[in-house]
Amino acid sequence: MKIDLAFSSYELEKKDLQGKAVVVIDALRATSTMIVAFENGCSAFIPVLTVEEARKLAAERRDLDLLLGGERRALPVEGFHLGNSPRDYRPEKVKGKVVIMTTTNGTQALIAARGGAEVFIGAFLNLSALSHRLMGAGRDIIIACAGEKGFFCLEDTVCGGAIVDRLEKAGVPTSKSDSAMAAKVLYEYFEDDIYRMLLESEWGQYLESVGLGKDIRICAQVDSSRLVPVYREEKIFLDR
Repeated sequence: MKIDLAFSSYELEKKDLQGKAVVVIDALRATSTMIVAFENGCSAFIPVLTVEEARKLAAERRDLDLLLGGERRALPVEGFHLGNSPRDYRPEKVKGKVVIMTTTNGTQALIAARGGAEVFIGAFLNLSALSHRLMGAGRDIIIACAGEKGFFCLEDTVCGGAIVDRLEKAGVPTSKSDSAMAAKVLYEYFEDDIYRMLLESEWGQYLESVGLGKDIRICAQVDSSRLVPVYREEKIFLDR
């Protein structure tokens, strides 16, 4: 099994995804928030690139089970039902609902990943379940870090390295790209305190500064979920 890693959606767009399993990671916060939402009964997500596209799609569908969710600079978008905080996605709000979501980095990475044979949603929350799913898929893997506006970010790369580490510890024969190897080294450095790494990352510090520090603790809960959402035919859902 070959494992490659893209540090950002910009880099992912330059990779050949055909026939590969792609794992999209936006650890702070989009993919973590999605996993929490599915734990709380959310039906599906529809990722889109822009706020305008989200509003247009919601207006066209006129579906009472549709919600608008997302952020810009980590803060909720004006007029949206939900932001991008996992604390927003409580059962009473999202059970049975479909969320049209747009975020600064996560949904860009998802759109860029659509050429993969299988696309999975990953975060620290579902590392073990995700690794098991990847072993079952038996495909070469590209780990797609959302990054920060087209550039490297620490938390997504460390999470990607955790996936590499889990697969290798499970005895899966792997060959790694330089980026995947570097991610694994970073994970090994931080693995004893994922919360501290998230808190001290550039984006973690920003979340703290705008009053969203509680989200960091949620996103640091390693293996709190057994769910592995998939992205297929323009929608993210659970294919149990």
